[in-house]
Amino acid sequence: MSHKRYLIRWLGLTVALLALPQPKISAQSIFSNTSPTEINQLSVPQKLSIPPLKQSEILPSGITESVASGQDLTAPPRFNRVITRELPALWQMRVPIEQVGSLYAIYEMNADNGGVNQFSSEQRSDVKVPIVLETLPIIEISRDTNTNTALVQGGVRLKIDLSTAEVAGSYSGELNVVVNQR
Repeated sequence: MSHKRYLIRWLGLTVALLALPQPKISAQSIFSNTSPTEINQLSVPQKLSIPPLKQSEILPSGITESVASGQDLTAPPRFNRVITRELPALWQMRVPIEQVGSLYAIYEMNADNGGVNQFSSEQRSDVKVPIVLETLPIIEISRDTNTNTALVQGGVRLKIDLSTAEVAGSYSGELNVVVNQR
């Protein structure tokens, strides 16, 4: 009986991830039409929507499966358990040119249910999905020799672990960004 429940859970999760409609996403520009004008002014979006998962991200490409025996029914379906999203231009900051090489960023994701480095389900706050945050390099976009400043930007790579997702739907959290100097 436990194999049957296991199979039903995996099939249900797979069907839910693939068949349920994804919520509509509204997007806004990350940065306003002007870049930061004040030195050390961090320009980040107040609300950032990550597009919903696509079928091509969940299912490994070119994989087809068939069932040859009863044991095949108890095998979990194969799908990508970790989805990677990159946000390379998440923030911008104007800094003195001499500080460009000494900047570093720290990122932390806080789920709506209080968990750290996770998203939580908007439908059930007890359901969470862990996230690994990897800092992307801070790059210099431009220099202003008149003010002796540079415009830099940075971002983060999100690795979202779907293996613990219990329900389909929208998940959310708050991403905190701190930029410091070594």
